[in-house]
Amino acid sequence: MWPGWFQGVAAGAAPLPASAEAASPGAVPSDTVPPAWLAGLWYERELISSDLPGWSDWTGIRASAMRDLRWGALGLELFRAERFGLRDLGGSLDGYLELWERAYANVRVRVTPGADVLPGIDLRGELFQAWPGGWEVSGSGWWMDFPEHDAGVVGVGIARYLGSWYFRETVTLGTLAGESALSTSFLARRYLDPPREYLEVSGGVGREVVVLGAGPTVDVRDTRFLRGGLQKFLTRSWGLSAALQYHRFQGTPSRRGGSLGVLARF
Repeated sequence: MWPGWFQGVAAGAAPLPASAEAASPGAVPSDTVPPAWLAGLWYERELISSDLPGWSDWTGIRASAMRDLRWGALGLELFRAERFGLRDLGGSLDGYLELWERAYANVRVRVTPGADVLPGIDLRGELFQAWPGGWEVSGSGWWMDFPEHDAGVVGVGIARYLGSWYFRETVTLGTLAGESALSTSFLARRYLDPPREYLEVSGGVGREVVVLGAGPTVDVRDTRFLRGGLQKFLTRSWGLSAALQYHRFQGTPSRRGGSLGVLARF
């Protein structure tokens, strides 16, 4: 749902599981203290292929800050989303928690007071378990509070680290007002300097819960998307994040666009 938009402040900042650390190059030398903070500011825009009333281009601005901690990482994000000619303002809290051996969890809480185009409350949790040989499995749950019907999504994923590469396949099952939505997506990521510098491509196809208008109005539709992204630090402290994407769901105009961000670590 909404690939490329509001992915959470921990994107690219999560601690790698034990198997990934062993498989990935570019480890920080033992005599160097790694930066503890990661902050960013992004501008996002999607062009709508339609002249229909209410389908103006979408824009978004988000700012985030994340702190690496002994037990994981914790971040805060503030955002503004403009869709269907309306604006939503909100914030999210995003955390990565180290659990037992080779396991960690991601928990995200996003709140949009007076939401017109986004869920009022958005809760998501995902558990990752790494295995020897660079394998990783995961399970997730996602709940979104809409005015008429809540939407729920559960998912399972399998991933593999191969040297500096990370490959992942995910299958999700969503429900809305008794209707089911099954979709699958893939991710291929090449780490340039793990875990915060990478080049990636992702895509997906299936049926998802999507927003069709203000209210917000939601439905289950056939969807597909393709996205490419790069995150790279130009100096030890400053970097750039950029992405391009195409997204289409049944019975609505196609969307193409991307994002550009400035990153700082300290």
